[in-house]
Amino acid sequence: MKIIPSLKLYFLVMMLITGVATISIMSVVSFKYFVYGIDIAIGDSMRSIANIENVSEGNPVGINDFVVASRWQDLPPIIQEKLDQNSLEDNQLLKALDGKPPFSQPKAAYFAIRLDVDGQERYISSMLTSESRPKFEDSGPPPFINLLLIGLTVMALFTLAPYFILRKIATPVEKLMLWAKQLNKKQLSLPAPDFHYSELNSLAKIVQSSLQSVQTILKREKRFLGYASHELRTPIAVTRTNTELLRKMISKGISSEKQLVVLDRIERASITMTDLTETLLWLNRQSDKSIPVKSISLGLMTQQLLEQLTYLLNGKNVDVTIETDISIHSLPEALCQIVITNLIRNALQHTQEGIITIQQSKSRLVINNQNMSDDKHDEELGFGLGLELTARLVQHYGWQYENVATANGHHVEINFA
Repeated sequence: MKIIPSLKLYFLVMMLITGVATISIMSVVSFKYFVYGIDIAIGDSMRSIANIENVSEGNPVGINDFVVASRWQDLPPIIQEKLDQNSLEDNQLLKALDGKPPFSQPKAAYFAIRLDVDGQERYISSMLTSESRPKFEDSGPPPFINLLLIGLTVMALFTLAPYFILRKIATPVEKLMLWAKQLNKKQLSLPAPDFHYSELNSLAKIVQSSLQSVQTILKREKRFLGYASHELRTPIAVTRTNTELLRKMISKGISSEKQLVVLDRIERASITMTDLTETLLWLNRQSDKSIPVKSISLGLMTQQLLEQLTYLLNGKNVDVTIETDISIHSLPEALCQIVITNLIRNALQHTQEGIITIQQSKSRLVINNQNMSDDKHDEELGFGLGLELTARLVQHYGWQYENVATANGHHVEINFA
């Protein structure tokens, strides 16, 4: 089983290792300096009595724990036994210990130094034993044990301190993790809570911003699918209907001229699907790239779109009149096709019995419908994906658009200028 590393445990272990290493090194250094300080104190004491008088060969002088002699041979035998004369260097303290410091108190310590006093050699020695010095008595643990106990105590405190610090930090981190885990669409619109630390608050804003971007993309993709399924219904229906019609015409041997007319409808429907898809992708991505314009006849386009949508009048008693001209305009063909298709489709869908008039003059298109039937639909003109998409396109291009409810229908007017 793979062990998942824990940031909390890693931090705690690293702090503990760092603390133990630091305290151990500092304890050793402290002990070294303690011993070094004793050596300096004894050496200074020896130097201060080196110029004592009445010192001659075979006549050493003792002062407290110190012996001052003019020859090495005049020093106490135990000093000569424990220390090596050949190791002596001028003005350098020579030392020997009985025992294993720092793990235990030394039983005895032997010191000697050689000095030059007014051109004469002086040998000063000292011997400290448990009998001569109370500090060597077995009255307590050695200094190193004390240092070790102090070090262990500091290490314990050093371990507890990161634990409480980590606990104080881990609480808002866990709060952030729980908040991020429970984020939903509703909470994304609310301000992020305060997680006590600025870094965590920044991280929360980044998480929220990222999820909001994802939510926006999903919403945009969902809207694209809705638009695509809505707008492609008509060209798909035209393609299927005319494909079946063409198959029947071929089987019955109808003239090729009439077959070409049907084939032309299928080709126009396929081009329409391509243009619609590209336009919807452009609108969905909110691209700054403009859609190319073409020279088109709004009148001819309106007539063709009405012809494609007449299947919506099957089983209805609706009289449709259309008036168009042959004026040519430079406009984005696919966008105009989407807008006109949706306006005509809504008029045909929501008129069960009555009159529909379509008038196109230059860049102006007017559609009126009067529904004389009592069969009311829940949807009204101006509702649904089709007119939502129409409103977005009209707003994007700044076309003049008006949709007004009348007594039995709607008056829709758009100017593509």
